Amino acid sequence: MRLRKKNNSVKALLEKFLKDYNCSYDVKTEDSGSNVYEFEFQAGNFIAIVRKQDDGVQVFFPDIAKLPMSQLPLVRSMCNDKNNHNILFKYTYDLDEKAGDISVSLSFYNNSLNDKEFAYELKAAFHFQHEWTHDYDEAVKMSKDYNDIDLESELYKHHREMNMLRCQEMMHQIVCGSLNLLLFSCDEPLSLDNVLEYVEPSISHHAQMLFMTVNTMSGQQQFKDKNAILDFDLRRALVEGTGAEARLVRDYAVLDLHYKMGEDQKPQMATIAITAEGEDKNTIFTRVTITLPMRNASRANSLSNDERGPHSKSFLLGLGRNGKKQYEEAEYMWTDALLKIKNGEQSSMSEDEILLSQVYKPDVAYNLYWGNLYFTEKRYLEAIIYLENVFNSYREEFFDLSGDEKRMFMEVAYKLGFCYNDLGRYKEAYYYLDLMANDGNIRHTMEMVNNMANNKDLRVFNYTDGVMEEVKRNFENQEEVPEHIRQFISFLRRRRGYALIDFGKLDDAEKIFTSMLDDLENAPYASQELGYIKHLRSLRERYEASLAKRAEKDQKAQKAEKGTDTEGLQ
Repeated sequence: MRLRKKNNSVKALLEKFLKDYNCSYDVKTEDSGSNVYEFEFQAGNFIAIVRKQDDGVQVFFPDIAKLPMSQLPLVRSMCNDKNNHNILFKYTYDLDEKAGDISVSLSFYNNSLNDKEFAYELKAAFHFQHEWTHDYDEAVKMSKDYNDIDLESELYKHHREMNMLRCQEMMHQIVCGSLNLLLFSCDEPLSLDNVLEYVEPSISHHAQMLFMTVNTMSGQQQFKDKNAILDFDLRRALVEGTGAEARLVRDYAVLDLHYKMGEDQKPQMATIAITAEGEDKNTIFTRVTITLPMRNASRANSLSNDERGPHSKSFLLGLGRNGKKQYEEAEYMWTDALLKIKNGEQSSMSEDEILLSQVYKPDVAYNLYWGNLYFTEKRYLEAIIYLENVFNSYREEFFDLSGDEKRMFMEVAYKLGFCYNDLGRYKEAYYYLDLMANDGNIRHTMEMVNNMANNKDLRVFNYTDGVMEEVKRNFENQEEVPEHIRQFISFLRRRRGYALIDFGKLDDAEKIFTSMLDDLENAPYASQELGYIKHLRSLRERYEASLAKRAEKDQKAQKAEKGTDTEGLQ
């Protein structure tokens, strides 16, 4: 049991620290019994409060920034973001309406008053003050073009889109790749065939189904009919009842799917694990993890073939208890977007609302609304189902579409390409992304580069060379290059280095990543890739050493055999 320090003890420890570190200070006692210390530490002015009921000290580093009142949305956004990512310090802001400005402060709580620890926390305050200034200046640069648009929501959107793109810069260190988290929330059946169509279409299209067993705590079921296997509703594996009466009746189910890819092929088994993930009043959630077998090595499928790597997907299924709300919400949002356009309120609309306003068919509006929503929430597999309906509806009418409708169509194609990239379906992704690869949109170009780099596509080198040359032509004076273009160039270099590693050009890749170590933004990525290059070289050296050792062993065996033959002749 930890003994609670008394107020006098905390005061004594704090005052001892201030004297030991030669900090000048003033102290006053408030009516509540709290003692407030104003002190100076390394030229920084701090406030420490020792409250009567506390066994520690609350420290404030006030006025780390003074900003105009007009930037309140941006300040609020930055404080929220910092507080989500900083465990030690909390960021707060105060409004001075008379002066018309905002004051930002830092604070932390210390209940040990260990000299070294307390000094470290005070020094850290200067670091986070500098970090705030740097990050805020960058945020102002990125938001300067938004003018009357909601600054906070636009900035979050920008960060989200960049984060989504950079998530697809998959690290080499994660050999098996990360599991994709996909989310469904319909109440319509979701068949095994429908899921395999997006996870492993070769099984869905070409496999000969042998049988499937469904194992649960209550026993085992076996399905031998192909249609019964493919129509199995994954939403219902753990659930009974419909609508408001739907409920979880078991915690897990394991499906073993036995199949052959051809008459002369060996039987294979895919494992599908389904577990309960809880529920709320609207939705029952289950998690599905599909693990596919590694394909056997053959002349057509060598050991180095990508198809032989582990293949696993994990996603959430949500069984909705009220499907009508989905249609009502889409209709309401579509009608609202059309009304805003009619009233000339474009400046207050989000990009997705503007896209939705370009649609004049109710069924297309429904699919576009939910496709955009699921894409934003990283629910990529479900987004494909809806967005492909939109794409197919407008594809044959493309040359008759207005300019705004064509832009909407291209944005849908981009999102489809992004979704397929995330699923590792690179050929399908390329089909969509190639439609807008040269439209000048940086996001579209980045996703095309992600597609080629992750797919080990040889075209990635010529493509990135061409983009870099175009940037140089447009910005001959390097000092005039905007920050977002510099970040884009860094992205291209990272992706090019990644591709060079995949094609065995380790020396060239090493030069690129070594040159990035001095860049704060690129250093973590570069350091990891350099570590991976070192790992590959060590593997290569071990392999070459084993070959040399084997050759030496064979040579000795041959000499011994020749010696035996010579003795026989004698």
